Amino acid sequence: MGLPDIEIELVRDGLGLVAETNDNTCGIVLSGAAVQDKLELNKAYAIYSTDGAKKYGIEPEGDNAAAYRHISEFYAVAGTGKKLWILMAEQAAKLSDLVNTDKPICPAKVLLNKAGGEIVALGLTTGTDAGEVLDGLDSEVYLAMTKAQVLADAFQKKIMPFVTVIEGRKFEGDADALRDLKTESKYRNAIALCSTQTDGSASVGLVLGRIAAIPVQRKISRVKNGALPIDFGYLSDGILVDEDREDLGTIHDKRFIIFRKFPNKSGFFFNGDFTATSATDDLNIIARIRTIDKATKIAYNTYVEDLDDDVEVNDDGTLHPSVAAYLKKKIEDQVNNAMDGEISNFVATIDTSIDVLAGNAQKIYLDITPKGYLSAIRVVLGFKNE
Repeated sequence: MGLPDIEIELVRDGLGLVAETNDNTCGIVLSGAAVQDKLELNKAYAIYSTDGAKKYGIEPEGDNAAAYRHISEFYAVAGTGKKLWILMAEQAAKLSDLVNTDKPICPAKVLLNKAGGEIVALGLTTGTDAGEVLDGLDSEVYLAMTKAQVLADAFQKKIMPFVTVIEGRKFEGDADALRDLKTESKYRNAIALCSTQTDGSASVGLVLGRIAAIPVQRKISRVKNGALPIDFGYLSDGILVDEDREDLGTIHDKRFIIFRKFPNKSGFFFNGDFTATSATDDLNIIARIRTIDKATKIAYNTYVEDLDDDVEVNDDGTLHPSVAAYLKKKIEDQVNNAMDGEISNFVATIDTSIDVLAGNAQKIYLDITPKGYLSAIRVVLGFKNE
């Protein structure tokens, strides 16, 4: 029987904690040259500062100067200590080559897989162009957008969602010639025309840096974020952005990411964080995509432990009310706790009309109302045991 004693048991699930999501980790595909004993082409590396880039032979001068520029602009906004996944593709790689899954090596895919779902925003940059103009830009820009959407769709199914920021290279300066991105359906892509240089490039690192520095619900164009740490701002046509530039409104309406200025206020700001899709698409800005992606990851992390679990059912094979109530409370507690201040409202609805005994997928509807948006965005989870 043993001596009388006091037994103490630790309860380790009372706080309702959920696995942490990586909300601000970015990645960027660059182009340049390998560095002996330091940097391999098409290999992913994680860095936390510009010194980290130098460790791999990415310096302000030399073959990898353009890559260093993007990285340094990222850290100028994000700050030292932010994790950045980088991959150096060969110098001759065009933008579409970086996301072409039909090639033996798809640099973006290598980077995304190595990061294991951490990357929320992926930058695509290069120094090699197609040499042909399409709708006001180097034709590779739009081709890369199409291929990047295919890649993003594939990773979305693996619960590794991301949004792509594409370098809008070689803008010809004709705003009317630009494609209206509202006519596209490539919602996981944004095109940046803003640049700190006059060489036809665009400052993708700067955009990623802002994304890395702010919470998921916040737009990169929020004025309270502060002015960007740059002295001069151009578009990729090499023309300065100032109050007298008359084509900015047209470019803004076509939903490209550019710099803007405000009268009587110093500094440069982003105009928005638009994606290439209809203006009526709920996910037409990066902030909403980041919000919905975070909720999706939380939902997956929350419910994955319940997959293939044995549950009580009614006579007709539908979930017992107590099980439905458990599933509803579990996800609502997790999302509301993890996204406090990042969303306006969250409601989960368990479909109790489904016969799970017959092998049908249990559906759970997640309605998320982001900040500054009046209607909910719905995520449908298929929860299937077979």
